[in-house]
This record gives sequence, structure tokens and C-alpha cells, in this order.
Amino acid sequence: MTTRPNSQGLLGLIDFGKKPDGVTILMMLGGAILAGVGLAYVLLQLVLNGHSAFNTSSNVAWGAPIAFYLFFLLTSSGLSVIASLDTVFGLKVFYPVAKRCMWLSITTLVAGFSILALEIGHPFRMIWAIPMGMQFHSPMWWMGVFYSIDLVLLCVKFYLMHTGEWHTKRAHYVSIASFTICILAPGTLGLVFGMMAMRPAWYSPVMPMYFILTGFATATAFILFITSLYEHEDKQAEVKRLYTSVLPRLFFVSLLAVIAMRFGQIITGLWSNYEGMEAHWHALRSPLFHVEIWLGFVLPALLMASESRRQYRPFQALAALLFGVGIFFARLELLIVGQVVPLFKGSFGGYAEYWPSATEWMLVPAGFGIFYVLYGAGNWLLRLSETSEQ
Repeated sequence: MTTRPNSQGLLGLIDFGKKPDGVTILMMLGGAILAGVGLAYVLLQLVLNGHSAFNTSSNVAWGAPIAFYLFFLLTSSGLSVIASLDTVFGLKVFYPVAKRCMWLSITTLVAGFSILALEIGHPFRMIWAIPMGMQFHSPMWWMGVFYSIDLVLLCVKFYLMHTGEWHTKRAHYVSIASFTICILAPGTLGLVFGMMAMRPAWYSPVMPMYFILTGFATATAFILFITSLYEHEDKQAEVKRLYTSVLPRLFFVSLLAVIAMRFGQIITGLWSNYEGMEAHWHALRSPLFHVEIWLGFVLPALLMASESRRQYRPFQALAALLFGVGIFFARLELLIVGQVVPLFKGSFGGYAEYWPSATEWMLVPAGFGIFYVLYGAGNWLLRLSETSEQ
């Protein structure tokens, strides 16, 4: 056990004397601009036009913001799983990225919550309405409960790491609880979609596993992209092996698993003649579908297929970035496909039309801006490269 004596409270845990590097300054500055512009535009439109600023309708009730916060929330859960590989399962090779993954998990969760808050209109009602609603039979109720607990546990776990408590009993129990919640939370989020029998394109018992798996793959892409930005030659042999071999292989394996599961979903969807499943044929004509498959899955898989390319930092960064773009649009494609066949009407009268409004698109820079500012601040002030001394 290692602890850091601190007599100055929480402020004493922040390294105000440290100077940020150029990448961190650029990240925070760019993030502040993106968040400022995005939030200003969205809030102005909400004040002037209310929820009509979103292009949702009776046929397409869930708009793009749902897909955007799905991206952040599922990524957060995946990052928490990676951070648990050492603290719960004893895989010490992941120690050098554990604390960074914890902070990334917190920042992506906050970014996702921020988008959700702007989408639902009265975010503070959630604080009392969700728990007081007692809707135990609804996966959406459990999703809200689990993600709220998740944020608390992530903050506690990060605090324990930051104060040097990596191996105490308290830290171990918190890590186990956090790992359990970060599996349950995306699982219930998958149930929100997978239990909708009235939406056949979503209705699937494997949807929870698909959400957990894609969240983990996105998390490996996140941490691989960030570590690829820094030179590895001056690192210790074990740390260098993590960055040049372990993380790229983990990303490649999880990417192949995502491709296999997605291939099964596509084939099953196209094969079925069940009413509502014709949405999968409609998806073949969507540019989002081809961005997801060819740019987001196939091209990164080809880049990572060779051991020599997996060790090359520019290819690591490119493959991780492409997968991130692909899975981002995959969330949006999933959301649209599930609603493109009008509810209780079928596709005989035509498919439902939907494309995100400018207000909905501006939630993207708002969310990423919040993420960049928070992550940059943590990278500057919170010693994210710190690791266990054991």
C-alpha cells in the first residue's frame, strides 16, 4: 500500500505548479472553443424553438442525441473495464494506463451525461424522478440507476488511485463494485433496445453483449490512439511492450470480435422476412452503413492485421481513429434503422424520413469539447501517467 500524505484537502491533490505540454494546451484550447460554440448554439435554439429544434417526429421519436450519448457512455464503460484488468484481475501489464483509463472513463461519462441533459429538456428532474419512479420492470430505470452509481464509483476509485491506494482492501472492493457496475450499465442500456419487440430491427437477446463488446473495442481504440501520440523509445521495456504489442493486439482482437458479431447481425437481418426487418435492406442504401463497415471496421482491421504495422505508431493512431469514426456513425445508423419502419404500419406506406437537424449535430462539438477540456485538465494536473509501485 502506498499513500500520499495530504494536509491541504482536495486542492493539495492537484499539481498546480506543473506546466502543461503543447498537446495538452492545444487539446484544452480546442475543446473550449468546440464546447463554447456547440453549447451556445444548442442552448440558443432550445430557448428560441424548444424541442422542435430537433428533427424527431411521431415515427422517429429518438433522435441523434441518443446515439451521441450512447457513444460516450459505452466508451466510458469499456475504459472502466480496461482499468479493472489490473486492479481486479491482477494483470499488472495494464498498470501504466489504468489511472489514465479511469480519468478517461469519467470524462467520457460526463460528456455523455451533458448531451443527455441537453436532449431531455429538464435534466434535474432525473435526480428525483428516476429513483422516485420505482419503475423496477423498466431497463431504462435500471440504466439510470447503474450509470449514476457508476459515476460515483469511478470518482471514488480514481481518488483512491490518486492518493496511492492501489492495493488496499478498500480499493479492491471499490474496484470489484466498479467493474460489476460497468458491465451491468451497458448491459441494461442494451436491454433498452433489445427488449423492444415492437422494433424488430432492435429486438435481439444479443444486444446487451453487442453494446458491451463495442464499448470495450471503442475504449481500446481510445487508449491506443492517445498512447500512440507519444514516443515509446524512452519507456521501460515492460511499458514499451504494452504500447507496441499488448494494446494493439487487444484492439485488433476486439475489432475482429465486433466484425464477427456485426456480420452475424447483418446476415440475420437480411435473411429474415419478419415484418420490420426490411429495415436492414434499407440500411444497405445508407452512407452511414458504409462508413461504419468499410471505413470503421474493414480498413482498421487491414491496418492492424500485420505485426509490423501494429507496432508502428502512425498506423496505430490511424486505425484507432478510423474505428472511432466508424463506431460513432454505427450508433447513429443503429438508431435510425430501428425506427425507419413506421411503428404498427409497416413499410407499405414508405419508410420514415429522418436526418439530424443542425441543433442535433452541434451536440457533437459540444460533447467532444467537454471531453477534451476535462481530459486535458486531468492530463495537466492529475498525474495520469502515475502507476502502482508494486
